[in-house]
Amino acid sequence: QTNLYVHVKTAEQHTAALRILLKLEQNARVRLVELLEPGQGGALVHDIGGDLGENAKMEVLHLYLGSGDIYSGCRMDLSGDGADFTYQAGYLGKNSQILDVNLIANHFGKNTTCNIRADGTLKDRSQKTFRGTIDFKKGCKGSVGAEQENVLLLGEEIVNKTIPLILCAEEDVQGDHGATIGELDEDTLFFFGARGIDPITAENILTREKLYRLAESVGREDVEQLARNAIEEVL
Repeated sequence: QTNLYVHVKTAEQHTAALRILLKLEQNARVRLVELLEPGQGGALVHDIGGDLGENAKMEVLHLYLGSGDIYSGCRMDLSGDGADFTYQAGYLGKNSQILDVNLIANHFGKNTTCNIRADGTLKDRSQKTFRGTIDFKKGCKGSVGAEQENVLLLGEEIVNKTIPLILCAEEDVQGDHGATIGELDEDTLFFFGARGIDPITAENILTREKLYRLAESVGREDVEQLARNAIEEVL
């Protein structure tokens, strides 16, 4: 098991680019945790590419925070039989921030699995696009793929694009995708209001809880503290 931790934080008005390429041999286990914080008025261009061998397992955890724009790509080729890919992302868009994520999981080997999950909050005039593609290639019999995104909308000028896609060239596979998108409901606001908590504070509590849940799964205390600090800064 190899754990990789990456923290990218840029100054205001600066642009940075990061590319990571990984090749996992048979039975390899890699967990990649990335905390991405572009500064106000800046941008981060980010890309991951991976090739997974037989029974290899790749786990990716992304926390998209900061105040600048983020353009992120991730492609995983599940080439070997029994390869497994897990992806989790948490994000907070605010002001006029742009978050653009393009994720592709290519199933080539037999009995491969992928599980994609994204949880985020959009505020103010932020814009978010999340494209999640699960592609079952010919010959990947017995493979399974699932994708779920949950988006909390906290503004009238938000632009949210949730684009799940399943492509299938093989019959003996299983693919699922879904999304939950919406504002805080009246019952939730009443629950907080009955306890003297105003709507803005309630929104921040729920946003913080979403991101903290992911931060606490990092598994390394110093990185978890960096994530918590970043969450409090953007809130």
